[in-house]
This record gives sequence, C-alpha cells and structure tokens, in this order.
Amino acid sequence: MRRAKGGEIVEQKRKLRAKVVEIKRSHSEGELQEFSEEVITTLELTVLFQQAKVILAYYSMADEVATHQLIKKHCLEKQFLLPTVNNGELVLKRYDSEESMSTSAYGIREPVGDAIPESEYGKIDLVIVPGVAFDRKLNRMGRGKGYYDRLLPKIAAPRLAVCFDFQLFDNIPADQGDIKMNMIVCQNEIIVE
Repeated sequence: MRRAKGGEIVEQKRKLRAKVVEIKRSHSEGELQEFSEEVITTLELTVLFQQAKVILAYYSMADEVATHQLIKKHCLEKQFLLPTVNNGELVLKRYDSEESMSTSAYGIREPVGDAIPESEYGKIDLVIVPGVAFDRKLNRMGRGKGYYDRLLPKIAAPRLAVCFDFQLFDNIPADQGDIKMNMIVCQNEIIVE
C-alpha cells in the first residue's frame, strides 16, 4: 500500500480491517484453532519467550491467536499480566488462575483485582501484542481504539506480535502514532527487526 495521509489512512485501515474479518470468516473454528496452535508452538520456541519471566499478554477472543491456552500452560513457571480497560485506558493486572477471571462488559475475560502500578512496568520482560493486521516492516494495526499505541511507549520490553498468516501483509497503512513490533510470529514465518 502506498503512503497516505490523515483521513486517507483512516479509510485504508477501515477497509483492511473489513478484509481481514472477511478472511477470518472464511475459515472454520477448527481451522483457526489449528492455525493458532502452530503460531503458539513457534512462539514457545523463541528465545524471547523462553527467557521471559514476566510477560504482558492478552487473553484471546474467539477470532484471535489463542493466547489463553499459552497462559494456562505456562502460568506456573511465568508470571502473566493481562490488560483491562479502565476509563478508556489499558491497565495491567496479574493473572492468577482461571478462577480469578471475570468477563468484562465487552465480553473479554480479564483478571479481577487491583491494577499494578506503572512503576512496576519495568519488570516486564516481554509483551505479546494482538492486532488485526501486520506487515513485514513490523507495523501493527489494531482494532482502531489506540489502546496499545498509548500503552506500549510506557513499557521498555520487546514487543512480539502473534498473528495468523493471512493477517501478515507486505505493507499496511501506518502513521506516526502506530507502534512498531520487534518480532512478529505467524504460522509459517517469523519477522524480526
């Protein structure tokens, strides 16, 4: 995609989000689960994941790479932090167990309890980031609310995105406020800076 400005970028992002939704819908639940397992297996083999002790992840929704399985599998050896929305911003809470989770008004599973203070963000070793689309230049496009674009500058840890192969493009529309990833892991490819 060519470089665009302002409203043109917004429109290009809207169209790309719709395209990715359409592609996701063309795959069965079983196919997405199989793709997801491939991505997670590859993620587990990365040095970034293996060495990380404190990981900011996300608890996946049905149409995303199934990070909830990763969290359940590794929660005894690694500490996971999960984002929750509070007054229009993401705050981070510790994942303790499935029993300590509730469902938000948005239908997203999230931990109950107090948010950790921003002063503890320096303890995070790795951030696993969701998104709608990515490109080989390590650009990320989210759902359009800017939550991660506001959160990620507060965290020094490497940013690792996980996605299905069909979410990876040569170029996606990006502007100055979009935060780049350090690594992108998909089913059949790993992109690193």
